[in-house]
Amino acid sequence: MRFLLPFLAGLLTAAGSYAQSDVVLKKKTVGDTVLLPARDLVLPDPFHGEKALEALFPGRHYNLSTAAYKNEMINWTCPTCKAVTYPDANEDEVLPFPYKNGVATRLINTMDFRDSTGMQYKVISFNHSEFEEDGFQTSRFTGGLLGLAKFVKTDAGWKLRMYAPAIKAYGAFSQCPTPKALLIGQDQYAFVIKHSNGPGGGPFYSTLYMIAGINGTYQQIMAAFATEKSGGDPEEGDLSKWTSTYAVPASDKKYFRDIVITTKGNYDTADLEGFPQEVASQLKKSKKSGKFVMVQRYVYKGAKGYELQPGIQVKVN
Repeated sequence: MRFLLPFLAGLLTAAGSYAQSDVVLKKKTVGDTVLLPARDLVLPDPFHGEKALEALFPGRHYNLSTAAYKNEMINWTCPTCKAVTYPDANEDEVLPFPYKNGVATRLINTMDFRDSTGMQYKVISFNHSEFEEDGFQTSRFTGGLLGLAKFVKTDAGWKLRMYAPAIKAYGAFSQCPTPKALLIGQDQYAFVIKHSNGPGGGPFYSTLYMIAGINGTYQQIMAAFATEKSGGDPEEGDLSKWTSTYAVPASDKKYFRDIVITTKGNYDTADLEGFPQEVASQLKKSKKSGKFVMVQRYVYKGAKGYELQPGIQVKVN
């Protein structure tokens, strides 16, 4: 079943988007090297995320930010690039990327790291959306296409070490949620994205996606569905609500350690949508309603990524 995106969050986002000037934006044609995963790129110290993004995508730079809303972007088009269709977590129809009408690329965040050898590196995340002359980010049911780039500090400067210009679309209104770093092994970080969706008015479901560097690029390696449920109208049967936290327990695994997701909330046997089937079956045998704690373990399975393990732990009171 396909869920729609949270209406209220979308309205707030859109309201910020529309607070722009009347400037008609333009785009710049770039070569297909912008999408090459292996690029010889070294940036001077100190590192600056926006300048790094502009080096990756040397289009037209605009800053339409206000005191209340950040809207800085690079607009570009690439007629010689081979367009590829990337999946969208919303499961709606997506356009091949780079978009025929042009691309607006925005910096999401810059993350700082230092490994056990003392090596410093930074990872920038960025968002692609379809170019708009007014600088808007629209389309409630379209996610922002995520990209990641890793720069390592060397004597010559900050050298591009790993680059995935596009991975998958997440979020709403063409805006990808901010990735959060998670240590999953020795000097090994992954990036977690919380993608929320649900019909207008709720209930709103969240999915945790995890992305990591594998074989010289970044790719999605885990999806944990329905890790949060909020909103909705109890009079319409939305009776169960919950939230989740995630952690990486201590382990002798050097890389790709297990991920444990702990979910706490209230359940009602009349509303078990979103629960794993084995958990729903257990709750049906319990009292009609109450509080619950559910613990799920995800284990890395090589090319299959992380998989949910059977035997989910559930406690009811």
